[in-house]
Amino acid sequence: MKNLQELLERFITLLDEERRLLIKSIEDKEASKALLELTDKKDKILKEIFTYDKEELKKYGDYIQKIDELTQRNRALAMNNIEFLNEIFDAIFSHTSPAQYTKEGDIKSKKEGLFNKKV
Repeated sequence: MKNLQELLERFITLLDEERRLLIKSIEDKEASKALLELTDKKDKILKEIFTYDKEELKKYGDYIQKIDELTQRNRALAMNNIEFLNEIFDAIFSHTSPAQYTKEGDIKSKKEGLFNKKV
């Protein structure tokens, strides 16, 4: 098993890479693919980190705080990407689109159309 500090440092590095890919993914399909791969790497590291005792993690409070800050930043960036894509989609297809995505990822009906009528 890897050293906890090494795992935390690697996770922080992946969060920085995730930020770069989130910015790039709007214009580059390959960045989106890399973002999916990076998410898998983060999941694997998190599983390893979760094997450690809570008391051991407390020793690395600075790392945990940095991870929290970076995660919040990346989440905000991802939400902004969703909003940006929604605005583009709405500008192009607003007259034909019966729904749009909310910031939470849910579908919100804007108008009643043939396919989204309640029965």
